[in-house]
Amino acid sequence: MCNKTFLYLLTIFQMVLAIEDPVVELPNGKILGRQATTYTNTPYYAFQKIPYAAPPVGELRFKAPQPADSWDGVLNTTYLDASCYQGGLESDSEDCLFVNVYTPTLPADNENASLPVMLFIHGGAFIEGWSLYYQPELFIDNEVILVTINYRLGVFGFLSTGDEVVPGNNGLKDQRLAIQWTHENVHLFGGDPEQITIFGESAGSASVAYQLLDQSSEGLFRAAILESGSFLSPWAYQRNARRIAFETAGVLNSTFSTSEDSNALLEFLQSVSADDLDAAARQYRESVSTPWDYDVSQGVVYAPVIEVKNPDAFITKKMYGLLQAGNILKVPVIMGINSEENLLFNQDPVALQSTLEAWDNNLDLIVPNDMQITDSQQHADMAKSIRDIYTNGEPFGTRLGDGVRYSTDNSFSRPVTKHAELASAFTEIYFYQFSYDGLPGGISIHYDGAESVGHAEELSYLFCGSTMGCSFSDFTESDTLTSQRLIKLWTNFAKYQNPTPELSELFQNITWSKLSVEDGDFLYLDINEQLEIKNHIKAEVIEKWNNLYESLNFTDFDTY
Repeated sequence: MCNKTFLYLLTIFQMVLAIEDPVVELPNGKILGRQATTYTNTPYYAFQKIPYAAPPVGELRFKAPQPADSWDGVLNTTYLDASCYQGGLESDSEDCLFVNVYTPTLPADNENASLPVMLFIHGGAFIEGWSLYYQPELFIDNEVILVTINYRLGVFGFLSTGDEVVPGNNGLKDQRLAIQWTHENVHLFGGDPEQITIFGESAGSASVAYQLLDQSSEGLFRAAILESGSFLSPWAYQRNARRIAFETAGVLNSTFSTSEDSNALLEFLQSVSADDLDAAARQYRESVSTPWDYDVSQGVVYAPVIEVKNPDAFITKKMYGLLQAGNILKVPVIMGINSEENLLFNQDPVALQSTLEAWDNNLDLIVPNDMQITDSQQHADMAKSIRDIYTNGEPFGTRLGDGVRYSTDNSFSRPVTKHAELASAFTEIYFYQFSYDGLPGGISIHYDGAESVGHAEELSYLFCGSTMGCSFSDFTESDTLTSQRLIKLWTNFAKYQNPTPELSELFQNITWSKLSVEDGDFLYLDINEQLEIKNHIKAEVIEKWNNLYESLNFTDFDTY
């Protein structure tokens, strides 16, 4: 009897150990994860800081990522303490190319496990952000595996000399390798490699859009979600990368300010410390004579580029033309915007007033560079026509709300809706606007004439947790309902490639139909306290913008 009791207790003890200390064997070696529970007490497994690429250091700095090496023993992947360099975090490291996998089950528990997988690419203007911020609890509760990734940022991820020496886009190439890694390994975590959905927000959304241009990724994922960003967004592309590369090096060594030697630049920048390079890049960004929030038509300093042809090239042709021709991966897509994106960047009325004065004093600043207008009079006329959309012929003056509306539409509404319109000719597009103005969104300022929900406000309803600065316990009933709706729409899409596969009281029995613009409609789901199917998002403003672009009599755009 004692022996049987001992064996029974030993078995229970071993089961507890197995639950608390899950071990997964990857092709590279074994990894140790940990068990956690959601706020609803649903257990799940967390594996953080799994290497998907070799550390991009030394001669691998500014190079396309290489697969991770193998390791001996069991690698501890129970925590994440490394963020990619972004200026000031104690966790900043060049050795940062890691994925995190959060799964409700493992094959050891359920040999038939084959769950849908959602891989999230974080935003942050291509210069900041960290996968640690995004919590998996709501995805776990909906029986979906969440994968989050780090990728190189700023000068480390997007420096380009405009030639074959440093072609650029290494951050995008990191993302691509992480997607490949997930497709190859997620079955070891109970996931189905044929049911991967990639999604992202802001620069992460633009990144997802770029991934949809990469024909080499055919079959790696079957759906995509773009939250507030496109490769057509003017901030998501950099036209002056070569000049920026040499001027960045010039901060550290003035001889490079006038140099044209790409090989010498690469050798020099690979020799300096990561801290010095990061500091120089930050100093350079801060020294740009016209801040990005004044000259909103310029891309962020370190951003994706169109590469010269090279063996690892990610993109070599203009994005607008590729999309217009249907040279995209034909997977179903959810995409959309928040009702007033640029509230996030204009929470200081005094600074906003200064920006409007700068625009009124130099109205040329508000003309998108992708219009490619070289005639000074035509440029001036276009600037006035753009301002007239928002002010009816008056200066911006003290019309703060109109300034926010312009910057929102220029950065997000116009490019994202155009992306949806063009893509809908080739694949299924479900368009949305997030209009729910709840406290978890985190933006309290409102301006007369502008809408109320700023950039990134939807994230708290998907990823709430301590690292996101919110708690489900603080949610009102309406906040909770909005969160339940949003996560169910997103996870339904991952499971069924349809956000509303059947009528549901949660969705007020609404069916979210795919976009079809051939008949003149632009139907979208407005996500507010009530769900509502609406037509022609920001119709009058978008139509006027489109008319201005059409008046240029050419379509050889890069962004839009």
